[in-house]
Amino acid sequence: MKKKVSFLILVYNESKTIEQEIKNILKLKKDINFNLVVVQDGSNDGTFEKLNKLKKKYSFKLYNKENRLGYYNAFLKGVKLCRGKVIFFSDTGGKYKYENFIKFYKVFINQKADLVAGYRVGRKDKYLRRFLTFFYTLFINIFFFFNFKDYDCGFKIFNKKKLLNILKNNTFNKNLITSQIFIFFKLYNYRIFQLPIKYWEKKNRKSRGIPNKKIIQIIFLSLLNLLKIRLQAKSL
Repeated sequence: MKKKVSFLILVYNESKTIEQEIKNILKLKKDINFNLVVVQDGSNDGTFEKLNKLKKKYSFKLYNKENRLGYYNAFLKGVKLCRGKVIFFSDTGGKYKYENFIKFYKVFINQKADLVAGYRVGRKDKYLRRFLTFFYTLFINIFFFFNFKDYDCGFKIFNKKKLLNILKNNTFNKNLITSQIFIFFKLYNYRIFQLPIKYWEKKNRKSRGIPNKKIIQIIFLSLLNLLKIRLQAKSL
C-alpha cells in the first residue's frame, strides 16, 4: 500500500480508555505504515495529564491543551497536523473496531477513491439518536438528490489534498462537521464509496456527541446550514 497515511483521533474525557485505544490503533502498523495524530480537546477528567505520560511511552504526535477547542476546531487542528496524503479519521470511545480500516483502505486504493465513509449497522445506542440519524440522512438525500446511507458516521478515510480544498473554499456550521464535508465531496464530484461498519455504542453510554438538551437547537441550525450549502452548490 503506497500512499503515506495519517491516523487522526480527537480525544475528550477519556482518561480511563485512551491508552487502550492508542494501543489498538498502533497494532494496525503491522499492516499499514502511518503516523498517529492525537488532538486532546480540553478534557477535565485527567486525560490531559494521561496523554502527556503516554506520549513518552508510545509513538504519536500530540496536540494537548487544557482549553476547550470544540469538535470543529479540534478536527481542523488535527487535519493540519496530519503529514500523510491520506487521513484515517475515527471517533473514539469504543464506537468502532479500528481493524476495519484495513478493509476500508483497500477499497480506497483499489477504487482510487477520494472518500471512503462508513455507514453504521447493528446500532444499539439510544432510539432518539437513531431516529435523528435516519431523518438527517433522509433530508439530505431528498434535498440534494443524493442516495447515501449515513453522512455523519465518524469512521472515514479522506484524500487530504481534496479535504483541504473543501475546507479552504467553503464555510461550515460547527456541528456535524464531517457530514457537511461528505456533502461537499459529492458536490465536487469526488469519488465516494460507503461500506458498512458495526457500531458498538450502547444505550446506557454517556455520549461524547451532541448533548440531548441541545439536540433540537443543533438540528435547526444544521438544517439551516444545509440550505446555505444548497445555495453554495449552484456556484460550484
